Amino acid sequence: MLASYVLDSGSPDSLRLGQLEAPAPGPGQVLVRVQAASLDRVDTYIRRGTHGMAVTGPAILGRDVAGTVVRTGPGVTGFTPGDAVVGLTTGTHAELAVVPATHCFPRPAALDAVHAAAVPTAGRTAYDAVVNLTGVRPGDRVLVVAAAGAVGTFAVQYAHHLGARVVGTSAPAKADAVRALGALDVVDHYRPDVVESLRSALPGGEADVIVESVGGTLWSDVLKVLAPGGRLVTCGVTADSHAHLHLGRLMVKGWTLRGIGRPGPEAVARQLREALTLSAVAAAPTVAATYPLEQAAAAHDRLEASDFVGRIVLTTG
Repeated sequence: MLASYVLDSGSPDSLRLGQLEAPAPGPGQVLVRVQAASLDRVDTYIRRGTHGMAVTGPAILGRDVAGTVVRTGPGVTGFTPGDAVVGLTTGTHAELAVVPATHCFPRPAALDAVHAAAVPTAGRTAYDAVVNLTGVRPGDRVLVVAAAGAVGTFAVQYAHHLGARVVGTSAPAKADAVRALGALDVVDHYRPDVVESLRSALPGGEADVIVESVGGTLWSDVLKVLAPGGRLVTCGVTADSHAHLHLGRLMVKGWTLRGIGRPGPEAVARQLREALTLSAVAAAPTVAATYPLEQAAAAHDRLEASDFVGRIVLTTG
């Protein structure tokens, strides 16, 4: 099968395109013919060998997949060859991928393969952050940091659907796109006066919930607008994994600070099912661009340029 893979850590030019042995479904697995697979920040970390990740080649990148069932492994029921499915696994930047049956679901009729492939990692993460970990309620003031990103675009829409008053942060060029997703206002998080700007944008000058995925000094800055008793969840550390926290403020404010965590397989399956359902009716996946598998290196370049809103998706065939 044709696959995009890496043998050693490096730049996008280190990506190789070639024929690798096709996988076979084992017990509890589904073999899927890939139609679309999204590109994630984690793929770039693995390729570069950063964030504690190392390449053990040949390594096929990719976790999200949409395609059609080829066949199933022993013990799998409920799938028929040709079924349109979406799932979460590893090694999806190829023509074929094996998906755990527990993490493989019928593709919602409202989503084509490209948009379905944008959901699993980012949509599930946003769903867990907004619905489970922070429990967003109608009327909550929700601040979504990096609202134009993969997780952010889902988080804005999920929170808006739940009746929250949403403010996002993004680069100025992406602000209109974030407002179109349901944000009341958008603040440039590169501004030196970002805290004052957030206070002006948020109703009452504070946020009840913050969904954050950047880290570093911005994490410390947005904490300054978290209301007493507020909830913050960290979903990523794209800028820096270190931040300053005044424990006295935490004690007095009564905040709940959480990391997105790594839930077990059953929780991931439940969250993915719910995220797919919600995305099909109330939170359309935002796809900035598609690239054929043969142009995976160009897709990595685009992802690292961060000049887009939402997801980048690779396609096959």
